[in-house]
Amino acid sequence: MISAVLIVKNEEEHLAACLESLRGVMDEIVVVDTGSSDGTVDITRRYTDRVLEFAWRDDFAAARNFALEQARGEWVLTIDADERVLDPAAARAALVAFCQNDPHIVGLVEILNITGSGDTAQEVVDETERFFRRDFFRYHGAIHEQLVSRNGEMATAPTGVRLLHLGYALDAGQAEAKAARNIRLLNREAAAHPEDEYVHYQRGKSYFSIQRYNEAASALETALAAIDWRRPARPRGAHGPLARKVLTDLVTTLAYCYANTERLADARALLQEHAEWGHPGTARADFPHAQGYVELMLGNLQAARAAYEASLEFGPGQEDVRGTGSFASAYHLGLIAEAEGNLVAAWNAYGQSLAFKPDYLVTLRRMVDLAAERQVAPPAALLATAERAAFQDVYVDRLRRYLENAMLAEAGFLAKTAAKLDPILLERCRRVLQEFAGRPES
Repeated sequence: MISAVLIVKNEEEHLAACLESLRGVMDEIVVVDTGSSDGTVDITRRYTDRVLEFAWRDDFAAARNFALEQARGEWVLTIDADERVLDPAAARAALVAFCQNDPHIVGLVEILNITGSGDTAQEVVDETERFFRRDFFRYHGAIHEQLVSRNGEMATAPTGVRLLHLGYALDAGQAEAKAARNIRLLNREAAAHPEDEYVHYQRGKSYFSIQRYNEAASALETALAAIDWRRPARPRGAHGPLARKVLTDLVTTLAYCYANTERLADARALLQEHAEWGHPGTARADFPHAQGYVELMLGNLQAARAAYEASLEFGPGQEDVRGTGSFASAYHLGLIAEAEGNLVAAWNAYGQSLAFKPDYLVTLRRMVDLAAERQVAPPAALLATAERAAFQDVYVDRLRRYLENAMLAEAGFLAKTAAKLDPILLERCRRVLQEFAGRPES
């Protein structure tokens, strides 16, 4: 028997989609409510009669362990209300097969996290311990809780299950509120466990999420100082060897903190030190991508280009933040080519970026702006690579912006070029021109 266990509070926005995705995947769904005041409980009862209450006491591990105790299944999947199972039929088969493993092996689930919103949105991929024998493991930690073995034995293996996580797709106000709650709990945990690098790492991530870069850097520096970096052994923390993902994210996030507080030399030195060591955290596209960003900010185009090319060598299969080994690094190579005055190389790089992600808005905007600035139409091959609707939306938006800022040469070029590109695009541009022609100030 396989059970899904959730802890929830005021999750009516996401909960139905989560529970719907569990239909046919789980033999049982256990939901523990920690004090909802919206329609969460009513929604839950449409999917399961295993709905329980737990008095919240600022301790996620306590709530999760209570939920585990209520489950009847031998194996459990922990899932949050703002997540949903991708490809439920395949997930069921994968979990049933995984149950044949040694009970000390914990199943890893791939989670696609959508972070931020609008133009700042990113896709971050995690592999997290989520599927396990209920009587062999429990949770530890008041926040950003971690799974620990009851008898010390624990290994991991992928389940093949994938989840979509929408809980980080927040506007500024929501992000600030969530970060404030997390920071309060993490500061309490850090005071109680100053030796725990993971708590300081999560404190830094919370501050970074709301752009409090100095405080983030301080917390991440404390995390680095708490790690045993003796070589050639794998870096160790308070609870054993650190996961590769934590190492990569810790070092690169600290580098971005430095870059955002005008400490570019410190960012370069940090990344160079870890690159020379070559620990597992450097073996991901995200690491050279961060090096490329720092070198580009320092104006070292040759070093930046080499770093971004190294990111692309890792490829999309070896990236935590989507784009670091693909479309984002290729986009930055286009910027470098522009800075070097090589228009052909810039177009090629933007084409490579769109080959990875045809609707990547950052590249599409730069492509249209470059065409308007240079008064040269983008190559036909590049236009064929772009996602048509996304390109048209960007093109019309840039035309509107040029008109609003009285940049008539650029606007005129886009309007004229639209006639050569697409009849639908031409009509959309005509409507924008008519709109501005009718304004009194035009």
